[in-house]
Amino acid sequence: MELQLAWQGQLSDFVTGLVFAPSSCELAASSAAGEVVWIAQQSEIVVLQEANGQSIERIAFSADGDWLAAGGQAGRLSLWNCQDANIPPQLVAPVEIDRWIEQLDWHPTKPYLAVSYGSQVQIWDVPKSTEIVTWKFAKSSVFDLAWHPGGEYLAVAGYKGVEIWSPKDRTKTYSLNVDTASINLAWASDGRYLAAGNLDRTLTIVDWDHPEDIWTLQGCPGKIRQLTWLVGTTTPILAVASGTTIVLWNLTCDATMWEGQLLEGHQDIVTVAIAHPQLPILASAGADGYTCIWSAKGEIEQILTQSVSKFTSLSWHPDRLYLATGSHTGEIGWWEIPA
Repeated sequence: MELQLAWQGQLSDFVTGLVFAPSSCELAASSAAGEVVWIAQQSEIVVLQEANGQSIERIAFSADGDWLAAGGQAGRLSLWNCQDANIPPQLVAPVEIDRWIEQLDWHPTKPYLAVSYGSQVQIWDVPKSTEIVTWKFAKSSVFDLAWHPGGEYLAVAGYKGVEIWSPKDRTKTYSLNVDTASINLAWASDGRYLAAGNLDRTLTIVDWDHPEDIWTLQGCPGKIRQLTWLVGTTTPILAVASGTTIVLWNLTCDATMWEGQLLEGHQDIVTVAIAHPQLPILASAGADGYTCIWSAKGEIEQILTQSVSKFTSLSWHPDRLYLATGSHTGEIGWWEIPA
């Protein structure tokens, strides 16, 4: 069975973010014009925030689906309460940051939201509307954030590498040093490995169970745009969107080295790649107007196309075989296996 386009909608500018609600059939989306919308059960679009000319950079649901957060150019952290399933999300008092919000990441089990702007990182207890802690990344602006799947640590990427902090004791517990800057982060789903994509096209992977074990990998053909770990595989597999291709990095059976595999399928820059949260499959999309569905072996299972020339966003549903696609012309597609 293959994914088929079940619903299509339109925003006023290119899609900057898509995210499915964790335990329901709702989808939230944002655009470069500043709008935030809600789509329930493939029905009409409900506008949660009107376009204001200031781009939304990040949009995300809390792990329990009770909260939706969005932030971007306006310097305002917008929060919606999603606890009543019978009505659209309800806007609560926003948090005025007054700085361009570049990154958001929810804690994996608690309603804590990590927010970055410039070199600052804040963690908010959203239901209590209280700030838990503020950190400063010493060397540069923050380029990415990633909570450890267990929630004990927050990894922060920037110039000269990655710092890993513990909100519990508010200290920096570990530094991963690189020669240039780390711009992307991804924890394996079991928390065993942390991968950092670097500005010089190298990858750094650390074994969190043995932090002294660090690999530096070369062989990515272009700028590293996204990292994602596949699930349900016999050995760890990291997928990297780099240039016009995907690189699959497989840890060898003796756990001593990583072997790279270039996947051929895209004809232009790959803008996004995401692994399904429950299945060993990968979706990638790019400027060629194609979304490719890959197996863990690197084989193309399906190619999705719409009447667009460039994809900008993808989102898998956390536990269903739904895929949302967003384009530079504002089109949103909802794909699923037909009943």
